[in-house]
Amino acid sequence: MPNFSNLLQTIILNNSCASVAFYEHWIGMISPNNLTPSIERLVIIETEYYTYGIVYLIKHLTLGNTLQYLHLVFEYPDNKYMHILVTLVETQTSVRSMILEVENGHRKFTKDIYSHLLEMKPFFWSRAVQLTLSVQYPFEIIVILQNGAIPLLEHLNITFEQEQYEEKPYLQEHQPDIQFCQSDIRRMTDATRLQSLLLRHLALNQLTILLNSLNMPLLEKLTLVDIFDE
Repeated sequence: MPNFSNLLQTIILNNSCASVAFYEHWIGMISPNNLTPSIERLVIIETEYYTYGIVYLIKHLTLGNTLQYLHLVFEYPDNKYMHILVTLVETQTSVRSMILEVENGHRKFTKDIYSHLLEMKPFFWSRAVQLTLSVQYPFEIIVILQNGAIPLLEHLNITFEQEQYEEKPYLQEHQPDIQFCQSDIRRMTDATRLQSLLLRHLALNQLTILLNSLNMPLLEKLTLVDIFDE
């Protein structure tokens, strides 16, 4: 296995017994990168089966500077999705192309995410150029586009799972200190490198505020999906 695995450039894992066995062997190594020194692309389907140790693995793979593409597929934006997102942020782990895909988002599970990016400080992904992810609230795009957070970002695909911020006293959450408004967006964001932007599940009035506030001189493609009028 070690000699063969040295040549692997793309690894795709699902919930099969073979995939799980390979994964357990992989994360059980002191340095997982030694098993796959040539890896460039990692795709994990049904990531819910791999929440244990996944960020540890990704972090080690980035040390080899070969991993360029990470695609994690989740069924719902639930606590497992948030756990991985939080850990990626906290460990500042990033690669050139990061796709955190949610198959069944706002249409089914709009109340299941209990954290937002503003709580995950500091937010810094130094390598990400292409990013796809689901967040809970519209104001979180300000965190993603804030000055210096993702300095190389050129392509952003973002889904907003809930229509507006909802306080949850039983979770002792506090009102965010940034607002989805023109002044905060203009003051805090830098979208000058963006070449493509996809926005999904956003109210029309919020879309108007966002597009009137962002400075995107290099934008070539804007895609709008599931935009609704409140």
